[in-house]
Amino acid sequence: KVFSVASSDLFSMGISVISYTLKDIKDDVGYLASLGQARTAQVKRDALIGEAEAKKDSTIAEARAEEQRMEAKLKNDTEIAQSRRDYELNKAQYDAEVNTAKAEAELAYSLQAAKVQARIKNEEMQVKVVERQQNIAIQEQEILRREKELESKVRAPAEAEKFRLEMI
Repeated sequence: KVFSVASSDLFSMGISVISYTLKDIKDDVGYLASLGQARTAQVKRDALIGEAEAKKDSTIAEARAEEQRMEAKLKNDTEIAQSRRDYELNKAQYDAEVNTAKAEAELAYSLQAAKVQARIKNEEMQVKVVERQQNIAIQEQEILRREKELESKVRAPAEAEKFRLEMI
């Protein structure tokens, strides 16, 4: 209605209005202002409700994300602990095998050293036996030599003297 009244007045002045924009409308009693207050209050209320629902949804989403993060962290920590436990078990088993092999090697070395010592003692004993046998043989030869010496120096002259005395 404003457009048709304003257009006819301006047309009579030789101006044609194609489009127009209202910048401000006022009334003295505030009727126009009070018309918009109900709608403004409704829009503000809807905006506050929307903002509260958005915050609620955001908080719920954050809580779910935090829960998922905690689950992932717990799962990751569990897997790390399990891997660490498996590593420690494998390491302990490996260490036990290594220590067993070392102990066997040390025992084998000790056993071999004992065998060598036993062989050396056995050979030393055999050397002593051979030495004693040779000493016995030497002593027997010495006895035979002394008997022959005794025979030749003492018995033979004594028998010769005896024979000579018997003959006289």
